[in-house]
Amino acid sequence: MKFSVLQQDLLPVISSVSRASGIHSTLPVLENILISAAGNKLKVAATNLEIGVIKYLPAEVTEAGEVTIPAKTLVELISGLKPTKVSFEGNETSITVTCDKFKASINGIPSTEFPVIPLSEGESVSFKKEVLQLSSQILFASAVDEGRPTLTGILTQTNGDNLDFVATDGFRLAHRQVKMEDSKVKFKSIIPRRTYEEVLRLIAEEEVDQVKISVSENQNQIIFDFGSSLVSSRLIEGSFPAWEKIIPTQTVARAIVDKEELLKDIKLASVFAKNEGNVIVMKITPGKLQLSSSAKEIGSQENELEGEIEGSDLQIAFNAKFLQDAISASSANQLSIEFSGPLSPALIKPIGQEGLQYIVMPVKLN
Repeated sequence: MKFSVLQQDLLPVISSVSRASGIHSTLPVLENILISAAGNKLKVAATNLEIGVIKYLPAEVTEAGEVTIPAKTLVELISGLKPTKVSFEGNETSITVTCDKFKASINGIPSTEFPVIPLSEGESVSFKKEVLQLSSQILFASAVDEGRPTLTGILTQTNGDNLDFVATDGFRLAHRQVKMEDSKVKFKSIIPRRTYEEVLRLIAEEEVDQVKISVSENQNQIIFDFGSSLVSSRLIEGSFPAWEKIIPTQTVARAIVDKEELLKDIKLASVFAKNEGNVIVMKITPGKLQLSSSAKEIGSQENELEGEIEGSDLQIAFNAKFLQDAISASSANQLSIEFSGPLSPALIKPIGQEGLQYIVMPVKLN
């Protein structure tokens, strides 16, 4: 194997790919980056068996070949070199790096031991990168607890002409719906939140217009294909909750308020709610929305929020953090909060952001 590449082209690629390597893995090869040289390009890949990332970049290849090299060592080495041409020469078990007067030899592991990362195959769904970036507004609502694996993922499914992204941890739900350019392909998968986070990072690192999603032949891997990158991830098996049934269908009161003012008032209420399960109370009367909280050892507070308030009298309690997360995730200036009862979930809709909604379950007061 023999090739050369510019340091400033190689460094961002191996830095991105190395995030997918398996740190302190029981399989040493998972701590390595696969480097494969052929034709006039370089293939760089890493995987931890949960997620795999492949990136391609142009290179001057004089002899094809491939090897796996420790990710941490390679990134530290290349980052220490100046932006100029770097030459590589090696075989299945080692590689020599030269740059000007610098020379280093790194021991590797044969590429035959590196796991196969599935490539894009079969039918796929394509959409603009902005569609995927919008999904970042719902990721926070997925579960962290691995006890319910399906809730740690994002339900991604086609629904007629729409593409739905849904996240829930059982206490709150976030839903983003976007129009699809091509509605012919049927698609439904539970994709790990960590996969979405990594894909969003990679999209931000390079100029991308379109993103293509497909499922592997055995239906247990999802493949994102965009720009010079390919991300493969395991899918989460199991049934996602019937989320449509959670969305309230009736409204007894509604409040249209300024997002930043509401956030400020929730943070103030949280000062007195921290030692009481972080519970704050909303009281709705015609034309008024009041937030209150109290703690035996600290005291209490109440605050009235201005806005367009209408509907029946209502008192409802929420976990302040769940409210704050949902409100913060939106970039809208105003929010509509729809209430369907004191023990029913509230529906939060950012005004001017069609297809985005948040649901927060109430807390039962003693």
